[in-house]
Amino acid sequence: MDLNNFREAITFAIRKEAEAFNLYTTYSQLVKTPGIKQMFEDLAKMEQKHREILEGVGKTDVSGYQLKNIPDLKISEYVEKEEFSPDMDYASALRLAMKREEDAHRLYIQLAGGTNNPELAKLFSVLAQEESKHKLLLETEYDESILKWA
Repeated sequence: MDLNNFREAITFAIRKEAEAFNLYTTYSQLVKTPGIKQMFEDLAKMEQKHREILEGVGKTDVSGYQLKNIPDLKISEYVEKEEFSPDMDYASALRLAMKREEDAHRLYIQLAGGTNNPELAKLFSVLAQEESKHKLLLETEYDESILKWA
């Protein structure tokens, strides 16, 4: 992928969001616990929303996005990656999702830093911000539901 080609970068980002949507949807269909199923369905919906936004983005649209500082609880940095299992418990599901969102955030940060195109750098920064929001949501849930009782 040419990191300075706007259309190629958008296509790449759409593909990544579609992959995340498909993965979370598959997890939601295979997992046995209703609460975990709902969590994966919610994550799939968020990824689908990102994809729809990206499909409507034109070069001039990127400038309107506001970048914000999203808090980072850094919990995902201290947990091990989890493998999916239909029988996984809630803590494992949260760890799996946190690590996926951490990886997506890291990818978009690297892509933002790897382009000379300011519009693409901003687009990738916005996508990184969205993944940070997901990560914060998951880390907050993990902190309140798992760590609080550990």
